[in-house]
Amino acid sequence: MTWEREITVEGAVFRVTISDDCKALHSAYVEGRAVIGLWDPEKENQSLAPSAYAVENLDDIDHIFLERVVRRRLDLPWIISRTSRLTVREMVPGDCLLIPDESEAGEEGRRFLKEKYLKDYIRCQYGFYEYGIWALEVSDGGRLVGKAGLSNLDLSMYPEFSSSIKKEDTPVELGYHIFSLYRNQGYAKEACQAILQYGAQEVSGQIYARIDRTNLASLKLAESLGFRLIAQGCSGSASGMCLYGWNC
Repeated sequence: MTWEREITVEGAVFRVTISDDCKALHSAYVEGRAVIGLWDPEKENQSLAPSAYAVENLDDIDHIFLERVVRRRLDLPWIISRTSRLTVREMVPGDCLLIPDESEAGEEGRRFLKEKYLKDYIRCQYGFYEYGIWALEVSDGGRLVGKAGLSNLDLSMYPEFSSSIKKEDTPVELGYHIFSLYRNQGYAKEACQAILQYGAQEVSGQIYARIDRTNLASLKLAESLGFRLIAQGCSGSASGMCLYGWNC
């Protein structure tokens, strides 16, 4: 069977096709619509191509889910959260022109600004994991003040931290970078609070943060957010690194 839903995204009305029939999904997709597959666990060899999202019950499709499906189909950024001053959203290729090339970002930060890398990051990171480093946009004016988000926790440089990571957890870490012009205005804490709330609901109830022990500002911020020190290491840093944990 096939159903149609309508949703307004950024002022435009979009139709979404929901079906358990591959031909209906394919036809709607070719027409440019967003599609959602309806999965029947009792049906053998069921194909829901080309839908990237599937549900078992129509009741699972709420307004937020429907909007995310449409945004992914149209290459529009997901809105992660809105705070009193900020919109936390997925990056878009044009953001590379708005992010200052600050020396503090280092080589990795400069590479992130290249448009091709950013396009690949958007497609692979957001498309597969549905989380990543997001843009921090001032709601009044639209300027970017930094970037922050959740990344896969890489412990290759700090194997001593492995024993402190709970085996059942999805290991993700919080990271942020506020551009120098906008520091000391509370943007980091405001954004990180929203990201932690989103992360607890959508990603993992356990979130980590790696912080250089000499970075007193970040240590203070982490503790104010409710992070607690769980391990220390020095194999990947001359000054030493602290591993903090947060759970909902």
